[in-house]
This record gives sequence, C-alpha cells and structure tokens, in this order.
Amino acid sequence: MKLRWFAVALLLAALPATLQARWIQDKVIYETKAAGKVEFSHYNHLEAVGKNCPSCHNSIFHIVAEKNPTFTMADMEKGKSCGACHNGTRAFGVKEDCSSCHPTRDVTFKVPDAGDVLFSHDVHTGMFGCSDCHPHLFVPGPGNKRVTMGRMEKGSSCGACHDGGSAFTVKDNCDTCHQM
Repeated sequence: MKLRWFAVALLLAALPATLQARWIQDKVIYETKAAGKVEFSHYNHLEAVGKNCPSCHNSIFHIVAEKNPTFTMADMEKGKSCGACHNGTRAFGVKEDCSSCHPTRDVTFKVPDAGDVLFSHDVHTGMFGCSDCHPHLFVPGPGNKRVTMGRMEKGSSCGACHDGGSAFTVKDNCDTCHQM
C-alpha cells in the first residue's frame, strides 16, 4: 500500500515538470547589434543543468524576456548573463570560442573595377582569435567604412596584418584576394 502511494506521489511530482517542458520554446534568437543573431537552445541547456529551470529563471534570466536587461560581452566576462555559467570552468568561457554562439560566415566585398573580395572567416579564425580583429579593426556586422588600397598599404583595415611581415602584402598580391 505504501509503495502505491509513493508511486502516485512520484507521478504527481513529475507531471508538472513534464507538462511544463512541452510549452518551452527550444530555440530563442537574440539580436545583437554588433554580431548579429545568437541562437539559444533551451533543450541543450536543460540537459546540461538537469532540467532545473530555476537554476537560470528567474535568478539569471527573467522568464519574461522583455524584462531582461541588455548585457555586453564585457559584462558576461565578469559573470553576468551567460557568463554566470560560461566562465571557462562550468561551461566553455564566453571569451574562448565566439563562433559557438555568434555565427560566422564568409563575406563578399563588392569592389567595382577591381574584382570582388571573398573574406573567409574559417581561414582567418583557424589562425587568429576573433578579438584580434574585432572590434578594433572591424566592427562585427555591416557598417564598416570602405578603406582604399592606399590606406591598406599604410596599415589600415586588412593592411594591419597583410603588410608583408605578418601575412602577404596587399600591395603585391592583388589576385590573392580580388576575384579577377
């Protein structure tokens, strides 16, 4: 008889959590000004924290998304928002691999009369970290000012590394970047 009541009590305790999980939206998209869209998966995180919603809600994130303040990467590096867990100990750190959360893609720059330039994030992130270029050389996303080849040859933009020392020079290797 005690076993039956225990089973009923266990079922009643588990039922709300099971029903609650059905209404949770798995993918949540956060728009960031500097780095585009960030896709968050509730299901991946629920698996990691043992289906313990209160470990994040409402202590780190308010369940009503509009009530959450905006955090910068610097804030996260200090343990706020995602950085509360993504600190390099509990989960991968927010400074370690930008592309885990911020998608990268190849970028084509339209260059009239000189051939378009295809910039490969994969090639560059294989050798450098995101912070080597972002945000001091390039602001992530659209809106960067165009730079002339003359300014690049003097160290601006791509020319900061493509100077003939750190990487091939922009001055003598046009067809390496420009699709002619």
